[in-house]
Amino acid sequence: MNRQDQHFSNVIVESLVFLDAVDPPRWKGSFRLSAEHPAVDILIFNIRGRFQAVPARCPHEGYELTHCELINENTLVCPAHGQHTDLSASKFKVRQHDGQFLLSIDDNTIAGEGSETILQLREEIDKLRLANLKQQRQIHVITESMDAMLSESEQQKAKLRDRANQQQGLSRFVDRIMDTIDDLLFVIGSDGQIRRLNTAVERELGFNEAELLGIGIDSLLSPDERQALAGRLPALPWHVQSALFETVRLSGYYAGEHQLLGKNRDASKAIYWLKSSLLHSEQGKLEGAVVTALNITEFKNREIRLRLSAKVFDNSSEAIFITDPQGTILEVNTAFCVMTGYARSEVLGQNPRMLKSKLHDQVFYRRLWQSLLTKGEWKGEIWDRRKNGEFCPMLLSINAVTDKSGQLTHYVAISTDISHQKQTEQELKQLAYYDVLTSIPNRFLFKDRFEHEISLAQRNNTRLALFFLDLDRFKNVNDTLGHWAGDSLLQIVAARIQSCLRKSDTVARMGGDEFTIILPGLSGITDVTELARKLVNAMTEPVQINEHTVFVGVSIGIAIFPDDGDDFDTLTKHADTAMYAAKAKGRGIFQYFEAGMNEAAHQRLSLENALRLAIEREEFQLYYQPKADNTLSRVTGAEALIRWIRPGFGMIPPDRFIAIAEETALIIPLGKWILKTAFLQAREWAEQRPGFRIAINLSPLQLLSEDFIAILDDILAETRADPEAIELEVTEGLVMHDIDKASERLQQIRARGIRIAMDDFGTGYSSLSYLQKLPIQTLKIDRSFIVAYSDDPDSKEAAFIKTIVSLGQVLNMKVVAEGVETEPQLRLLQSYGCHEIQGYYLSPPLLADEFRKRWLDCGIIG
Repeated sequence: MNRQDQHFSNVIVESLVFLDAVDPPRWKGSFRLSAEHPAVDILIFNIRGRFQAVPARCPHEGYELTHCELINENTLVCPAHGQHTDLSASKFKVRQHDGQFLLSIDDNTIAGEGSETILQLREEIDKLRLANLKQQRQIHVITESMDAMLSESEQQKAKLRDRANQQQGLSRFVDRIMDTIDDLLFVIGSDGQIRRLNTAVERELGFNEAELLGIGIDSLLSPDERQALAGRLPALPWHVQSALFETVRLSGYYAGEHQLLGKNRDASKAIYWLKSSLLHSEQGKLEGAVVTALNITEFKNREIRLRLSAKVFDNSSEAIFITDPQGTILEVNTAFCVMTGYARSEVLGQNPRMLKSKLHDQVFYRRLWQSLLTKGEWKGEIWDRRKNGEFCPMLLSINAVTDKSGQLTHYVAISTDISHQKQTEQELKQLAYYDVLTSIPNRFLFKDRFEHEISLAQRNNTRLALFFLDLDRFKNVNDTLGHWAGDSLLQIVAARIQSCLRKSDTVARMGGDEFTIILPGLSGITDVTELARKLVNAMTEPVQINEHTVFVGVSIGIAIFPDDGDDFDTLTKHADTAMYAAKAKGRGIFQYFEAGMNEAAHQRLSLENALRLAIEREEFQLYYQPKADNTLSRVTGAEALIRWIRPGFGMIPPDRFIAIAEETALIIPLGKWILKTAFLQAREWAEQRPGFRIAINLSPLQLLSEDFIAILDDILAETRADPEAIELEVTEGLVMHDIDKASERLQQIRARGIRIAMDDFGTGYSSLSYLQKLPIQTLKIDRSFIVAYSDDPDSKEAAFIKTIVSLGQVLNMKVVAEGVETEPQLRLLQSYGCHEIQGYYLSPPLLADEFRKRWLDCGIIG
């Protein structure tokens, strides 16, 4: 220890803390001069390797200097009033020993308490103590003030919470009240927007609360109702946001009937009775309105039903009267007064007994009342008496009316005047058993009489014969002259049949052109044969229908009881089978039933089934018969002819299956196949020989079917055939069957560029006026006229042929003769100027390959 250190005392710095978060870093600690002195806080700095110490608080007011920066590396500035503390002038000497700081204090300074250093130090300590006390008092005042403020704030918060809870409780209470109301309830603002609503709105209209809040109430009204409300408003100086609210604002209250639109606006709209009143605040400020809506749909429907019931009651054509449980008349309708002849005032308060006719006994009325009392209803026929004394048959229905508890309150009676029905009842029964057109028995009476005659024949051990008649060529008359001519023909035929019968015989019309005859009491069949021949001869006589003379025939099938059957169904079936056998043998004859005929019928059914399968399998071929000009210098076209190649049976000619196809409508799919096949062939040959044309026959079912034109267009598009290379043939009977519809179809066909020919011309009843109007380019002379010609130019047949050729020339139509087989026939047609020839004289029908080789590759084409 040097001499200087001998005058200093060393004090250890306690509670030492190193502060490295400030600039520059420093130590903070404290020391005591003696036990009775308070601790003094100091700051120790390392300034360029020297430790300097200063008090940690400003001596002026005791502000904390711990975190103050150094200025010029040795001066601390008080942040409160800017007092400077110079580290180099510090009285403290500091050194570090064994990790501790020792503070050296001059002993002389310590010995002389009155010295300036001690005084300064005490002064500084007192100032620091005063500053601390001042700060503590300020903090205490602030703390008390804050506590008071917090206490008051908590009290205010508690009051606000209480008030908010009260408001929420009141709001929930109001919501519960609103939701218990069955009516729809809306609270709207002065802009008409919905502010609150109850659950009834969602229940009835389907909207939830979120979807409607903020939406204008007017949007729930239909456009017409919104417009009507707006139209009733006067001119207002402000913009109208809600017509409904403005309506309420003007009068302070509104009530009216409206429809409200639900979420599903396609559903039926309900009807509501809307009531609304204005809503004001406690200060009287207008805040909006309250709108309630009561669903009155059921009431409106009930009102409508009541009005309708009253209308029905007043305007019913049936007499209606209402009585009380004792039978006193309370009300009647107009029809009752008209039907009975009594005025309303004459019957009110009376008993229905006043209408008694006395035609019914007491048992009748006893049963009536028993039914009313036990079943609550009675219905039946009753005879009443009108005011003028006339008897009137009534169909009466009485029903008891009870209330909800089941107590009888009224009787309602409805009566219908059935005088006319009674008067015409016998006529209706007569009409039910007799044919309206011919006035002879119909199918029902025929069966009744036939079964009666069988019973007599069994009892008397005699025979009876059943005739089944079917007219020949009746369809031609019906189709060409019209249904009126067919009806006239049936009446004439019925009269001719009756003229051939005995009084004991019965003739009946079964329907269409079919008749049946019963010949009872036979001992042999001589009378049967004689009547059959008499009927055939009678039917071959010409029939005059206005200016038309027509020829028909009859095919007759005969079955004998008990030889061919012993009941109605068997005998009629066998007679019908025999009739078809007569038609198959050439028509205009009669045929007795034979056992083998059933087999023929089965074969026909088998052929029909095979034909259906053949169409599915396309077991058909088209043959082509050429047509040439009358000089035979070139082939102009061909006619497509169908052939059925049936496996196991060979070729089936058309006359075996075409008629069946027509009867069963199989001609539709078959005809479609023919058209498609022929169109494809026409396209090929037209490309090879321009101007070459294929003719195809159409059936009536094809042409008149609803989808024929669509089918024709599809086939043209699919085959890409040239329409000019195709000619469709129709018969006179087909066209005249339905002249208007046929004409329309032919016009549609011609519009597509396809030529049209009338086949079998001369055998029908076509009118020249119709013929001129139809879009026909070709007339084909029926083969029957050509075949009938036998090399005699002066014959009637030659005249017919010449007339048809001349007619075609006059009408500017091409004339084709089919069925040409001989040289004389060809010469005759050439002399008349017939345009084209077709027939076996030229060639039989050929398959497509044979036709091409013979007539297109190396034929007579010039």
